Amino acid sequence: MTSSVPRRSFFAGLAVAGGMLAVPATGFAAPILRQAPDGAADLIGNPLFGAGVMAGVPRTDGATLWTRVSGGSAGSAGKLAVVVSRRDDLSSPELTETVTTGADGTVHFEAAGLRPGEQYFYQFRGRGTESAIGRFKTLRPADSAEPVRIGWFACQAFEEGYYAAHRHLAAEDLDLVICLGDYIYEFTKPGVRGVEVNAYPQLLEQMREKYRKYRSDTDLQLMHSRHAFVPMWDDHEYRNNYWKEGWTGFGADKVEGAVGFEQKKQWAWQAWFEHMPVPRFPGAPNRTHRSLRLGKTVELWVQDDRQYRDAQPCGDASGVCSAADAGGRSMLGDNQTRWLLDGMSGSDATWKVMGNAVMMMGMVTGDDGSRAFMDSWDGYGAERTHILSTAAAQIKNMVLVTGDDHNGYAGELWDTGFAPGTVTGTQVNPPGTKRAAVEYLVPSVTSTNAGDGGYLPTGTGDPVVAARNEEAARRARNPHAKYINMVDHGYGVLEAAPNEVQFHFRSVDKLDPNAGVTTRSFRTPSGQSIIEAL
Repeated sequence: MTSSVPRRSFFAGLAVAGGMLAVPATGFAAPILRQAPDGAADLIGNPLFGAGVMAGVPRTDGATLWTRVSGGSAGSAGKLAVVVSRRDDLSSPELTETVTTGADGTVHFEAAGLRPGEQYFYQFRGRGTESAIGRFKTLRPADSAEPVRIGWFACQAFEEGYYAAHRHLAAEDLDLVICLGDYIYEFTKPGVRGVEVNAYPQLLEQMREKYRKYRSDTDLQLMHSRHAFVPMWDDHEYRNNYWKEGWTGFGADKVEGAVGFEQKKQWAWQAWFEHMPVPRFPGAPNRTHRSLRLGKTVELWVQDDRQYRDAQPCGDASGVCSAADAGGRSMLGDNQTRWLLDGMSGSDATWKVMGNAVMMMGMVTGDDGSRAFMDSWDGYGAERTHILSTAAAQIKNMVLVTGDDHNGYAGELWDTGFAPGTVTGTQVNPPGTKRAAVEYLVPSVTSTNAGDGGYLPTGTGDPVVAARNEEAARRARNPHAKYINMVDHGYGVLEAAPNEVQFHFRSVDKLDPNAGVTTRSFRTPSGQSIIEAL
């Protein structure tokens, strides 16, 4: 079923959001200003808040608030005031603090002592200028059985399209938004926004510049100002298809400079932590995998599919690979795998939801059983079977939401990754015997997919026609894949209730900055690892 977001409610949401972005603190009543330490002499004078604001990794009692400043009488170093209130005009603030800017002018403030399941508004202030006003929800209390709504996006190459999808995502009624990886790209194809001149950055400052460029987009800023945010990283935040000790494929090695892999990786991760609203784990400062509990309805796990992974098999080539299912190789690493399975097996939440960077379901693309990508779970078959077999035996209501592929999918996960009847041959694709979970893959926001002429052999004619033909061929070879869309771009919304989850694919034209949105929806009933169209 295809539908549209109601026009009235959508533009009403934008009007509220736009108003929030436009209202300066100087328009508030004087008593409000006197309750906040924004007139202190040591605050930065006239700072610029060109990157917007974010609230990240929400908790029942708060969140990590973020901004970046430049300019001003103190440059990018100095102090700001932050105000947090349950009122959209920031009156009667519950927190008023002074915060110090960090590396590259970024600010991370741990707002705490707030109430669970509440909506809060916040703003950063210097002497003379103020940031946009942001909004976020704290996590629901442990006994809440209310439905949960989570937004998902991935793969937003800046040059290759506009961010109208984020304008629509900003207008959604959500508990939080998750990026499934590839928030920035080390390199992209030339597109409607020009050519990437900062390709394959070698130094920390060049990596920081990537975030400044992406965060200059007003639609992206609007989305971040409206929802709490949980980011995951995948490969393009550093280098395509990297693993724990190197990278493979796509000629990236040919542009490698004098700086070594480990140094550049550390700089890439440093830039990510500077520009994301995330707290650091004591004793494990580079850890990104975490779990969040959203009442009784959802417990959420977000993974790190890069930092601990072994090299992709067969030189990272697609096709037939005899080592694809070999034991002893891991994508998550032993510790993260135990953390994931122990946590899900022991959770009493109705739905166990996993944020997953790369496709878990098997994807056969040839009559000989060839698989699409060794960089996905198709290249880590033994660990995939371990995870899905455990899920089939011990975990009820497991749902994966995935990015990376640039195309939209909905699939039923069997204990091997392949449903009975999957094409097999030279590449053996063992059919599963038990259902384990379901998986929804969001399309890219802008990054090239098959319908744009990517990922299919050259000479296939009209790329949209070729993509539709490939969709049909993949459905025929992969009976677990219930929906494949290799043309549209956009984002996804997961709506979880005690009796079912619904997943809504929102399609948005990446080439039109004023594009509308259409929807295709599916459901998974509680207790059944199946996918039904709505």
